[in-house]
Amino acid sequence: MTDTIRYIIAGALILLIIVLQPVYMKWLGYDTSQPDLEQTSQAQTINPAIEETKNIYIPAIPSQEDFSLPNDASETFITISTPLFTATLSNRSGGSIEDYTLTGENSGKLKYLGGYDKNGFFQSDLPVSIVLPSVDYCNPCLGHYDDVDDQYHFINQPFMLASNYIENDTIYLNPGESFELRYSLKGPNGSVLIDKFVSFSADEYISQHRFEINDDELIYSNNLELIWYGGLRPTEEKDNEDVEYGSGIIGQAGEIEDIQTKDPDEEISRSVYNGQTEWVAVRTKYFMSALIVENPGKYAVLSAGNVAFGGRKQTPVYHAGIGYPLDIKYISSKLYLGPLDVDHLTKTGTNLDATMNWGFTLIRPISKGILWVLKFMHNALRLNYGLVLLLFALIIRLITGPLTKKSYESSQNMQKLQPQIKKLQAKYKKDPQRLNRETMGLYKKHKVNPLGGCLPIMLQMPLLWALFIVFRTTIEFRGAPFVLWISDLSQPDVVFNLPFSIPIYGSGVAVLPLVMGATLMLTMRMSSATMDKSQKPVMYFMNAFFILLFNTFPSGLNLYYTAYNVLSYFQQRSIKNKLSVQ
Repeated sequence: MTDTIRYIIAGALILLIIVLQPVYMKWLGYDTSQPDLEQTSQAQTINPAIEETKNIYIPAIPSQEDFSLPNDASETFITISTPLFTATLSNRSGGSIEDYTLTGENSGKLKYLGGYDKNGFFQSDLPVSIVLPSVDYCNPCLGHYDDVDDQYHFINQPFMLASNYIENDTIYLNPGESFELRYSLKGPNGSVLIDKFVSFSADEYISQHRFEINDDELIYSNNLELIWYGGLRPTEEKDNEDVEYGSGIIGQAGEIEDIQTKDPDEEISRSVYNGQTEWVAVRTKYFMSALIVENPGKYAVLSAGNVAFGGRKQTPVYHAGIGYPLDIKYISSKLYLGPLDVDHLTKTGTNLDATMNWGFTLIRPISKGILWVLKFMHNALRLNYGLVLLLFALIIRLITGPLTKKSYESSQNMQKLQPQIKKLQAKYKKDPQRLNRETMGLYKKHKVNPLGGCLPIMLQMPLLWALFIVFRTTIEFRGAPFVLWISDLSQPDVVFNLPFSIPIYGSGVAVLPLVMGATLMLTMRMSSATMDKSQKPVMYFMNAFFILLFNTFPSGLNLYYTAYNVLSYFQQRSIKNKLSVQ
């Protein structure tokens, strides 16, 4: 039996041990069974609009006596329907958004599909709704924080609708149209305490929220704050995706700060960030709510906790606000409520795109450039994003081809010199300095650079890292189908699920990582033809590890790497054939 066969058998046995881990763990008495997801959902399902949330403190709705309000105001709703979204507003807080469903289309189909209903059940064919039901009616609202009783008091009573010309409870806006509502909060003597103006446009995810504070009868004990309280509704079926990327963020003087909770039992108490504040935001993996003010506040506040929502193990809820002095009379703000799409974020005139994961400083411009190219090819050529990724792999292959060729040629030349290097090592094993001189002389004689195989790869690393970031986080691939079983390029192309979970690999079996592993194997076999046998097992192990690792990666990323590896294989085979002729 050859060494190669032994190594393959050893690798297969290791993989078999990993696969059978749940079986022998059960033999040892450990419970490896997965919870019944359906039963869990039924047991934990609540209606967040009427039930108490857990793990966070929900302050009581202030009584009308707190603000000397009339007792005859009742709650009413108005729905704004546009080509991009459908928003339902309550007159509570002067226009708190109670529901916000994305209705934008792409190629005649809804662009954003897959989300949770109000009871916390995920449905793959449900349009995305991004406002989490809340008892606070503060999306957004004005309020103040009482340091004495350590709680918020929201000005979230029903306002009177002053736009008497509204005949229907649903307003339809066509492209190019906009609409403004006026709400008023009156005191017992009929004087107007607050005027709230809310306007929507059919062409953007930005709504205007302007407050005019008209009367000193509105009494509060501390600074007045413009607040988004209640987080956002999760949109991803896997809990960890919204948990990993969700956060509360503030923007002050061009810099951003954020908070994040990843533990279901973790609460982040109200934190004050002093300084001129331009905006505050709450985000999930792909969507955002951002309050942007015309007159900057003197501080920002963030807090966070978790709520029970359907059968999810964890649903983070972030709260954000901007503070103003007691004598503030006018607050003009914009609310961006929509996808984390850089084209829409730039319309806000802020640096909100900095909240997206572009990587560290060196990688950031590369990531932005890659996303721009992908979107340009998709829009200009009107190609499916799967085809865009294949075309992009070809373009990158052409760009990096010369580097790869140089790297492969250097690697092959180094391998040809290995027998001579081993002779030198045996001859001068007691004289390291002489060995070094003779080895460098051998390299110089044959015009071989020992770093020639590594340097081209190092030069490509920023590009590869940027690609990884873009494919993992960009909303363009969310719900984007390709062909056959690949129905969502932002998710693994799982064809069936195992009854157990394998470490690193997970429980779903995806096809593209296996195809990518096969292409890696072909490339490795070619490049290792003249390699020392003792190094080959490491390469086989790395190939198996990549299959395990990439199994949970988005199918768009795997599609790109698979296409890139196929092109690399043919290029290396061509180079090898040319070198063998020489």
